[in-house]
Amino acid sequence: MEIKVIKSIDQFNKLKQNWNDIHAEDPHATIFPSWTWMRGWIEATMYNWQVLAVRPTSTKPYVGFMVLGISSVGNFRFNIVHGNLHMGGNPISDCTGFVCLPDYIDVAIPAFAKFIQKQLKWNTFSLMNVFDPRLDLFLQYFSPKRFHVQELEETSCPYISLPNTWDQYLNGFLSPNTRKNLKYYTTKVEQLKGYQVIHVHTDNLETQIDTLLKFWQKRWGLPSEQIYRHRALYQRCFEENALWLTTLWAEKTPIAGVAGIIDQKLKTFILYTPVFNDTFAKYSPGKVMVGYSIRYAIENGFQVYDFGAGDERYKFSFGVKERFNRNIIISSNTLLVNLKKRMPETLKTFGKRLLSTSKKI
Repeated sequence: MEIKVIKSIDQFNKLKQNWNDIHAEDPHATIFPSWTWMRGWIEATMYNWQVLAVRPTSTKPYVGFMVLGISSVGNFRFNIVHGNLHMGGNPISDCTGFVCLPDYIDVAIPAFAKFIQKQLKWNTFSLMNVFDPRLDLFLQYFSPKRFHVQELEETSCPYISLPNTWDQYLNGFLSPNTRKNLKYYTTKVEQLKGYQVIHVHTDNLETQIDTLLKFWQKRWGLPSEQIYRHRALYQRCFEENALWLTTLWAEKTPIAGVAGIIDQKLKTFILYTPVFNDTFAKYSPGKVMVGYSIRYAIENGFQVYDFGAGDERYKFSFGVKERFNRNIIISSNTLLVNLKKRMPETLKTFGKRLLSTSKKI
């Protein structure tokens, strides 16, 4: 198998048709390792990135892709620097994984593992939020003699297997109290003066994104740089018909909103960014908005409503089940050896600086 490393956006763009063909045939690939999502992630990520593209020979089409993020952290002052790898999509993807044609799994996945070990320089590899059964095959090629593989606590990902109708959902998935409250608050919100529902389209895309991100930034105190990244991601998803962004308003005041990611292949609606206006908290507008998006998903033929990664309490009032993403840290044993070699020199340097500082006090 031949692996080519893709590092430029122009090269990435040329992969679109090949990538989409593979993604369509890959039963394990969600929207997050799709070309659409990764194209947005490339613009949004803080990491350097590269794509490992595998094919049988240089004259054949690619049969699989693996996206990596690359970062360097450490104490440069004391010559302790860690080269880190990350699964492509992290930390803004609700799950990560590979893209591979089924007939090539047994050769493509090992080829990725071997290439990462032999051709890339790194000390730690963070495989966070992996939802892909081929992960075990990938990990088999990291020998305990050379690598330490640590499995961390799994990440809860609540979801609903959607029924055929909204009434079936209300009566079959929700507790009597939750059903009563959802109906009550939905009525209250809809009775607000000037109530309206605004769906995203070409002419209001910027306004809808601005409205959503304004409340999101206010709630979480996010830096402007991170807001910019998500703006780019939403725009890319919209261009590829993978964004559902709807807001509720009372006259000229936004009440709540949801950015949902649409996985057409798996018929899955993914709740990505829910927000609400604190001024209207007594109406529970956030839950009303989530209920609105669930109803949309049911009435438009989606099979799964995915609440995304995280076990926030409110999700469990909507009649969910749980699946779990895996989190793995692979550490190169070379890192430990290098630290041991450098430690005496590092401590000696640190001691000299500490002594120099103490003389000045």
